[in-house]
Amino acid sequence: MRTQRAQIRGLLGAREGEAVADLGCGPGHLAGELALDVGPRGRVVALDREPGMVEAATVRLTGDRSRTVLADVTALPVADQQLDRAVAVQVLEYVPDVERALSEVRRVLKPGGTAVLVDTDWRSAVWHTDDRDRTDAVLRAWEGHFKHPQLPVLMPGLARSAGFTSVDVVALPMVETQTGADTYSMGMAAAIAHFVGRTEPVLATGWREDVKEQSRRGQYFFSLTRFATIVRR
Repeated sequence: MRTQRAQIRGLLGAREGEAVADLGCGPGHLAGELALDVGPRGRVVALDREPGMVEAATVRLTGDRSRTVLADVTALPVADQQLDRAVAVQVLEYVPDVERALSEVRRVLKPGGTAVLVDTDWRSAVWHTDDRDRTDAVLRAWEGHFKHPQLPVLMPGLARSAGFTSVDVVALPMVETQTGADTYSMGMAAAIAHFVGRTEPVLATGWREDVKEQSRRGQYFFSLTRFATIVRR
């Protein structure tokens, strides 16, 4: 995830002295790094709709001009044309009204401002298992966790409709062939099994054991692709 944050920061291109927003900042890892990018003369606004996330982000955010805010991406507490750059990672796929969120992002960006909007097309998720039909059923059920589980394919059209003059898309693939306590895919597998297990416990438990069995055999394989939609006002 550190590698992917570095990729996202590279796409965003925040510079010394700029005003940047992390929309849906979570625990603030990216916001804290952006504060270093913009330096003491810059400003970072990190917002999230979850109080616990805002509290965690506050600890990581440095700089007298930076702040954390409890807010929603569809109603940004930022005046018109105040930001040089904005970023939202794994946020819009949870937002019912993506069009409104994009309109808000465009509103707060200065002319020529850039936003990087990262989401996953969950059809790209691949786990090697013995029972492929069961894996497909689990991943289809997991899509119920999101408002827009295939949002990246819609984003270019939505962004143009929102009035952005430039739209580009960059793929951010992830691959893991080993497991461990700190690997993304094993944490993700636990989250998926928990969600699916609420309604289909036998399906979820069988799938999770299948995934673990691949690790025991030394045959583990996981892949997922996120997509960064880069828009400019």
